[in-house]
Amino acid sequence: MNTSNVDTGIGWVEKTLQMVEKYRIWTILKAILVVLLIALVVGFISNPTYIFEKYKEYEDKKHTEAIENRLHNNEKIHILCEKLMYRVDADRVMLLELHNSGTNLNGLPFVKASAIYESLNEGIYPVSGQYQQVQLSLMPFSIHLFKNGYWCGDTDELLEIDKGLYHKMKGNGTEHFAACLIEGVDTPLAFLIVSFKDLPEHDCLEVRENIRHISLELALLLELGKQ
Repeated sequence: MNTSNVDTGIGWVEKTLQMVEKYRIWTILKAILVVLLIALVVGFISNPTYIFEKYKEYEDKKHTEAIENRLHNNEKIHILCEKLMYRVDADRVMLLELHNSGTNLNGLPFVKASAIYESLNEGIYPVSGQYQQVQLSLMPFSIHLFKNGYWCGDTDELLEIDKGLYHKMKGNGTEHFAACLIEGVDTPLAFLIVSFKDLPEHDCLEVRENIRHISLELALLLELGKQ
């Protein structure tokens, strides 16, 4: 071992200890922080677009990751909807995602729902196009789902709750349906609707258990897609 190097190292240690003793460690740390802040300010002045470019890159990366995450979960959500449809012998399963779109003059958002997934049995035509940007204030049935979380019954029973939705579902050949609210960690995420073109012979409580089980899996996938 080189003796001169050891002596030099010991000398630096002694100087450092003397400096810490003289100026105190917090004073030194504050001085280092001030130097770093000055360096950041000087760097920003010399290249003001750098920070904005880096922020834009960060936002673009987050957006790309969110899209990839959503596409990755799409197949899983479709499979779950198909599984539910065949498990309860339904004719259609539709998932309406809740979202905001625009605000009123007071800045309050309009709460809407749009169909993002639809599974169809053989011979059943799609109706998801009729459920885009649905204003929930025009859909009283949504209030029932928010309060109770679940509904199951003949479409005729819907007439007392929501006349508009009743006529729409009747027009699409739905005689019986079940619906549930899918809830996320902090907010409601979607409505899951399972419909039948004929009056089925089933126990609504049994259907509820199947829907509840699938809705928990859907909630996880929708929550991950949101992240």
